Amino acid sequence: MTETEALEQTENAESPKHPFEQGLELYEKKAPYEEIIPLFEQGLNLAPRDSIGYTCLAWLHLLRGEGEDNAKSLVYAQKATRLDPNNTQAHFNLVLSMLVNGVKGVRQEFQRALAKLQTTDEEQEVLGNLEDALERRPDFEQARKLLSWITEA
Repeated sequence: MTETEALEQTENAESPKHPFEQGLELYEKKAPYEEIIPLFEQGLNLAPRDSIGYTCLAWLHLLRGEGEDNAKSLVYAQKATRLDPNNTQAHFNLVLSMLVNGVKGVRQEFQRALAKLQTTDEEQEVLGNLEDALERRPDFEQARKLLSWITEA
C-alpha cells in the first residue's frame, strides 16, 4: 500500500460518532434507557452548554420514570430552557416534568411553550414525541394530558 492509498483509506474511515448520535440511534432502536442515558451524559461532558443534550436527557428520564428520574427530568428541562430559551421541545419537556413532579406554574409554562411553536412542523414534532412517549409507556397519564392540552389549544 502506498502512502497515498494509506492516507485515502484513513480519510475515508468513518470518524467516531458523537455520543449524542450513538444515543439517538439506540433510542430509535428502542434500546434500554440504561444504555442510552450514559451516552447523553457523556455528550454533555463534551458539550456542557448543549441545550439539546439536556432536552434529550430530560425526555429519557421522563420516559423511564424510575427512582430519581422525575426529579432529574425537571432539572434537565430547566437547564435546557435556560441555555436556549427558543428550544420548543425543552419547554414542553419542562411542562411535562412539572406535571410529573407536581410543581406549580404548569399552566403558565404551558402557555410559554405554546407561544414557542412557530410552525406546523414544530407542532407535529412535539405531538409526535408525545405519541411516541405513550407508545413506549402507555401508562404515562401526564403525557396523555399534555397531548390533549396541545390538541385542544
